[in-house]
Amino acid sequence: MTATAPKAPTAPGVRSWWGVPYATAERYRRPVVADFAAGPSRLIPAWWAEELAHRFVTELGVADNPDKLLDLDAASLVAALSKVAPTDLGVRDGVDNQSLGVVLDTEQPGGVLHAHPLDVLASGSHRDVDVLLSVAGDEMGWWVANDLDRFDPHTLDRVTDEFAGWRIPRSRAKKIVDSYNQGGRTPVEVRAASLTDYIFTLPAARGALVHAAAGGNAHLLAIGPAEGAPAVHGTEMYALVGQDKPGRSPEQAERDTRIRDIVLDFATGGQTRRWPAVTDRPTSETVGNSPFEGTAHYQQVLDLWEGIERP
Repeated sequence: MTATAPKAPTAPGVRSWWGVPYATAERYRRPVVADFAAGPSRLIPAWWAEELAHRFVTELGVADNPDKLLDLDAASLVAALSKVAPTDLGVRDGVDNQSLGVVLDTEQPGGVLHAHPLDVLASGSHRDVDVLLSVAGDEMGWWVANDLDRFDPHTLDRVTDEFAGWRIPRSRAKKIVDSYNQGGRTPVEVRAASLTDYIFTLPAARGALVHAAAGGNAHLLAIGPAEGAPAVHGTEMYALVGQDKPGRSPEQAERDTRIRDIVLDFATGGQTRRWPAVTDRPTSETVGNSPFEGTAHYQQVLDLWEGIERP
C-alpha cells in the first residue's frame, strides 16, 4: 500500500477517525509516504504492457477495434485476462514484472512517469517527504497456504532454474537457493522465503537507503507473526485501516495496535514512537514475534542479492 496521508473527514457527527480523536486526525497534513507492498519496485515494463494488451484484445476478438471493449461486460474482461496473463508469482513479480500494474512509460509518447521510483528517491527531489517502508516476514506464505498446487516447485533445482531464468548466473542462483535451504525448509518454503525477500524485502531496503543517502528521512519496519496472524501478505491490513479483526488474539491486538500507532505517528509528525532513521545501514524496527531481528535481516538480504536487478 502506498499513499500520502489523507485529510480527516469533515462529515457532521464524526468524532474519531482511525480510532483517534478527530482533533488529532485533523493534523494529517505532513508529507509522508507509507508503503507496505514491495517499496519502489514492481513497475511494469512498457514492452510487457503492450504485449499483454495485444494478447488481451486478441483473446476478446477486438484487436482491430479496441473501442469495442466498452461494450463488453466485466465478466468477459476478467475471463480473458485470466487466460492471457501469467498466474505464477515468480513470473508476475519476477525480474520482468509480467503482471498488471503501473507501467514504467517514461520513454513512451504521453508517458505519465518521468522516472523509476527508486531513481526518484535517489535523486533527492523529494527529500522533504518522510518515507516508511515495511515488509512482513513471510509475505509469500499466503500463496503457500492458499495456492499451494500452483506455487510449489517440488524441487530445489526448479527454484534455481527460476532464478537462472531471471538472467542471474546459475552458480549465483544456486548459492542464493542454498542460503534459504536451511532449518528443514521444504522446496516450497525455500521458494516462498526467497521470493519474499526478492519481491518485497530487497526493494524496501534499497529504497530506504537511497532516500537516506539523498538527505531524506527513511524508516524501515519488519512485521512478524502474532498468535492467529501469520506474517503473510496482507497481515497488517486491519491495522492500516484502524480496524480490529474479529476474534483476534491479545497478541495480534498488541501487534496491530503498534502498527496503527506507528502509521499515525508518521502521518501526524510525531516522534514518540519512532526509532532511529536509516543512515548508511538499514536500521529497522521489528513488531510481532519475528524469528529474526529486522535490521540484521534487511542487511543480510542486501548482501545476498547485491548487484541483482530488482525493477
